[in-house]
Amino acid sequence: MSDIEVVIGDGSVTIRRSGHSAPIVAQVLGLDRNPDGEVTRIWLDRLVHRPGEAWTGAWSVHGAVSSIVERVGIGAVGACKRPPDAP
Repeated sequence: MSDIEVVIGDGSVTIRRSGHSAPIVAQVLGLDRNPDGEVTRIWLDRLVHRPGEAWTGAWSVHGAVSSIVERVGIGAVGACKRPPDAP
């Protein structure tokens, strides 16, 4: 398990993991937001996690070809800038 900090930039995301000095930077393919405008789900252009890795804190992650990062414990999800082939 690792604590994660997710910083959403203009078209990219920077991910910092506790215990790791180098951040991970990935491009954003799409975002979901709740009715309050808060980002709840982020589709990334590549994998940013290892198989079976669990994140603790405000974000969780899953995906087999590219990572989908989801905010834990925030309200309903509404589509916004969702990629056309996203589930």
